[in-house]
Parts: sequence; C-alpha cells; structure tokens
Amino acid sequence: MKKQASKPGALFELWYADGVRFDLLPSVRSAWRRRGQRLALPTPGKNVRVGVVGAVRYPTGDFRFAHQPRSVSTALFLPVLETLVKRAKRTGRRIVLVLDNGGCFTSRTSRAAIEAAAPYVRIFWLPRYTSETLNWIERFWEELKSAYFSRMLTADRDSFYDEAVRLLRRVRRRGRLPIRAATPERN
Repeated sequence: MKKQASKPGALFELWYADGVRFDLLPSVRSAWRRRGQRLALPTPGKNVRVGVVGAVRYPTGDFRFAHQPRSVSTALFLPVLETLVKRAKRTGRRIVLVLDNGGCFTSRTSRAAIEAAAPYVRIFWLPRYTSETLNWIERFWEELKSAYFSRMLTADRDSFYDEAVRLLRRVRRRGRLPIRAATPERN
C-alpha cells in the first residue's frame, strides 16, 4: 500500500491516524530504586494534559489534528475525519485511513461517521494488539514527546495547553513533520 501511495498520480492517499495525550509532567519510563521500594518523585503540582487526535499522510507528512483538554475522545476524531472527507472530495482521490482499535475510533458515534464517510474514506483497521511500529504516526508522537514536550518550558502551569496547541499548529503550517520524525526507520 505504501508503494502505491508513493507513486506520482496515485489514485488514493494513505493517511495514518491515532490519538495521544501530552502531559506537562513527564512520565518516568525507568528509574533506579531499591528492591521493594516504591518510586516516589516530587512533582510541582497538578498535571495539565492535552488530548490530540491527529492524522498524517504518507509519505508527505501532511498533518491534521484536533485537540481538547485532558483526554482523547470521539469528539476529537470526528473533525479530523470530516477534514479528510473534504480533502477527498476536493482532490477526487479516495483516502485510505489506517486506524488502531482505540476507543475514540471504535465508539458507536465514530463507527456511524466512518460508515457515512465510506465513499471517500476507507478504513484499514490494524489488528488488535499489534506493534505500534505499524502505525506511521506513532513515530511522530514519539518525536514530539521526546524532542519538544520533554523540554517545553512554560511561564506557568496554565500556559502549557496553549503552548502545546501552538506547537502543533506550527507543525501543521509547515505542511510536513520534522525531518527526524518523518524519516522511516531502516532495519
């Protein structure tokens, strides 16, 4: 599918979508501690979260997203799907959208919207419990978390949400992902 989508004049566009949550307070992925002791880290207060559903086009890196405070939900997926439907109507090319089985994609409301979008957007469901490496947008989320959000400094806790959205809009305006995130891994 990737080879076909990469060819000039392809009859369809290949998009990958996923939901992610960015946190002001980073999660600790690993740390040393004595056996039997619980890891306790001091934090500067309550966490601030940004829920995002995004879609990225292969191979160009064109990026669309929707956001809200706290969590990822169906309400975020619907505007992204509508944006892709409008794009398919405008370009005359069908869109193949690769999705995992996240709750925001499998809810009744999402299923109904997907069914309504069927003439323009075709869904390719990834098998349950598959590796995240199959969804191309996962590398982009990881890049944002490690390169940007891990170093993001804000004047105060309340400005994190606005700064996060501003960063995503900057990526959106570029029309492509940062170079390191857009480069496929070679095995």
